[in-house]
Amino acid sequence: MSDDGRGSTGGGGDGDGDGVFRRDVLKASGAAAVALGLGGGGYASSLAETATEPASRQNPGIESYVGQDEIIRTACAPNCRGKCPLEAHVRDGRVRKIEPQIPEDERYKRACTLGLSHTQRIYNATRLKYPMKRVGWEPGSPNPEGRGDAAEFERVTWDEALDYIAAEMERVRDDYGPESVYFETGSGNNGISGTIQSRLSSLFGGTQKSWSIDINVGLGFSRLAGAGFFNVPTNEVVDWRNANTVIVWGSDIFASNLQQDASKLLDAVENGAKLVCVDPVYTNTAAKADLWLPIKPGKDTLLTLSMIKTVLADETYDTEFLRKRTLGPALVRDDTGELLDASDVFDDVTEDLPVAVDESTGEPVALEPETYGEYALFGEYTVAGVDCHTALSLLEEHVSDYDPDAVAAEVGINADNIRTAVRWLATRGPGGIASGYGVDRYKYGHTFGQAYAILLGLTGDFGRHGSIQGSHPLGGSYDNGGYDAPEDGPGTTSLPQTDILTAIESGDPYQLKVMYSQESNFIANQMPDRQRWLEASKKLDLIAVADMHHTPSVQHADIILPASHWFEREDVVDTWGGHPHIMYRQPAHDPLWESKSDHWMLVRLAERLGFGDYFNRDKSATLRELLANDDEVDYETLKEQGTVKVSTPVVKFTGEFNTPSGRLELYDEDAPTEGGVTLELPKHIESRTADDWDTAEDYPLMFIQKHSKWRIHSQYEYQNWLREINNEPQLDINPKDAAARGIEDGDYVRVHNERGEMVVKAKLNDGMQPGLVNTDQGWWGSDYVRGHHNDLTHTDVCEVTGNFAFYDTRVEVEPAPSDVDTSKYTSDQPTGSGATSAGAGGD
Repeated sequence: MSDDGRGSTGGGGDGDGDGVFRRDVLKASGAAAVALGLGGGGYASSLAETATEPASRQNPGIESYVGQDEIIRTACAPNCRGKCPLEAHVRDGRVRKIEPQIPEDERYKRACTLGLSHTQRIYNATRLKYPMKRVGWEPGSPNPEGRGDAAEFERVTWDEALDYIAAEMERVRDDYGPESVYFETGSGNNGISGTIQSRLSSLFGGTQKSWSIDINVGLGFSRLAGAGFFNVPTNEVVDWRNANTVIVWGSDIFASNLQQDASKLLDAVENGAKLVCVDPVYTNTAAKADLWLPIKPGKDTLLTLSMIKTVLADETYDTEFLRKRTLGPALVRDDTGELLDASDVFDDVTEDLPVAVDESTGEPVALEPETYGEYALFGEYTVAGVDCHTALSLLEEHVSDYDPDAVAAEVGINADNIRTAVRWLATRGPGGIASGYGVDRYKYGHTFGQAYAILLGLTGDFGRHGSIQGSHPLGGSYDNGGYDAPEDGPGTTSLPQTDILTAIESGDPYQLKVMYSQESNFIANQMPDRQRWLEASKKLDLIAVADMHHTPSVQHADIILPASHWFEREDVVDTWGGHPHIMYRQPAHDPLWESKSDHWMLVRLAERLGFGDYFNRDKSATLRELLANDDEVDYETLKEQGTVKVSTPVVKFTGEFNTPSGRLELYDEDAPTEGGVTLELPKHIESRTADDWDTAEDYPLMFIQKHSKWRIHSQYEYQNWLREINNEPQLDINPKDAAARGIEDGDYVRVHNERGEMVVKAKLNDGMQPGLVNTDQGWWGSDYVRGHHNDLTHTDVCEVTGNFAFYDTRVEVEPAPSDVDTSKYTSDQPTGSGATSAGAGGD
């Protein structure tokens, strides 16, 4: 492949002959196997081409024992997992083995089964080889009904593919405006691809998404503490060993955060910490806990209010912290519910400051941030003729009806166990709550974020060693100097994912007509109410998808762009949600077939759109330019070392809070309203988890989709090592629920509601409480006999955050029809060392 994309082969490619690769190569049927290299020796021969045959190729039987490995420093960096630095052992031009790399801070040498399986993912049958155009799609005549399982594709050159995309973007810009071009980046990679795409979108004036997934709890917490979005900032995980009590809430850390957080949590346990797990499922983490609180789905805020009640009743709150760093002593006006303003009390105060009462003198004082005083924490006072109560008094009254004995039956937890858990937290020294993403996936999960921020304020678990506020730390990042948003460009319009959907399907707030997607399997697999998204996508004139693998979203594309594997590209990787390093990726070999890095694609697309002067074709030069803006990370040093540890505060939430008062705002005078309920203090609100929900009789089972240890979202989906253990989707169901429906272990069942259905194998599981069922998220449509788990979910969101509520889903389960064909699970499976059809996951 020449550098300008005009050739027909790529590095290590299959040559330029048409052969079997010209047409119809990505059909959903088995006939597509040939084009993707799903079997046979031709696939293997394309992986590494050298001038002479190495000894290991002449005699494959000795390849494991003879030869010298070259060790390449690289990194694994999907979202929502450890982002571990790795070493790739390369021999004869092929990656043979993966091992953990020792980073600059050796305490973060970790890797998991998924990261170690990249030897299968990089050389996988589902790898995309060539640019493709869907048969039946033409500019101006998109034929959207042709997308999906029956779609057929024909091979085109890179020039043709990029020309098609650029021309459609320009046409749509002229007809509808630049914002009608949607640039989508998912969470498939933490390299620079998203930064490059954002730069192009900003120059073009396109649209990008803001998230509607997993932001509920973080945003609820942030209203009080001034920080939080995806989860909550927390102390660097090496500090967790200083915690004396850890409540893991709505997170199976020992399954889904194995690499970094789990090991550090075990350090705390080995140091004597009490481990509590709050989860409706008996998870891997619950099995290792000192105390499991098997909460009923959706009752998290209610449980937290009972814990707050216990701390206040026991008087085990941290008085010094409340006085110095919170609005606990702040006076709240009885007439308006607002904080009493110091400018209404003192002639010499003009700024907005709350007011407290000095307990020793009875006089009002302005409440400065980070200032200790003998402030009254409880009581009612009249100041400047205004009747007031302290914020803590209002909180005490607010939780007065939430004693553990009063809520035990509703939350499903023994009252004494509630008291034990919160007393450990309040009396054993530093600790905290490692909240995961489980509660995010209930419609009103943000009220839990608000509630547990208050609970940690009462116990003083902010800004000290051993304090924990979230389930993973911030990790490491670098300053790119605003590269992703050039000042002389029109800028990007941002829409929440909820609005992306309506913009596609109905033109509200404006019509989206073109989607360029990378590192994403959203539209056909990961979005709730999947069928609604697929129907809406018919309004798009062009769907272009760049990916490594043949994902469900690729099957719905009009133009397919084959992306190189992470180990085939130079890159710089940050570590959001992981360890405090920046990591370097050194290419192990050239991209296979005609695959290219996202940087390569986007730069050439930018040139066609008239923005070539803003980009550099030399990716190394781009990386140097990005890192030149950061004082800590030097390109040459990073390249030499493989990792650079960046400076991040070990202890978070020190100093003033990033709030209007500079304090932890236990009382939120600017609170939002949710369904007519104001949230100055947290209130328990439920959606479909409520027993009296209007469809509860027809659909009595709550349906969740846990994260799996065998994939990261929908990545690592078709890999034979993992498929040996986890070879088909199943429904975890309590034996009592199964017996009531005539279902036995291993039976195939139909799971359904008013939106859709799926057919899966039943797995009787005592770890599931009655009334709750689960199918792990991330499975592809091709994995199901019928339907899909996201055909059951919905797009109903809360008013405050707009967050998708995957877990607020009700279903019914019944035996599957007798004619369901499940032979796909017993024949042609990509398992075993001799398998010829090993697969890999998508992004």
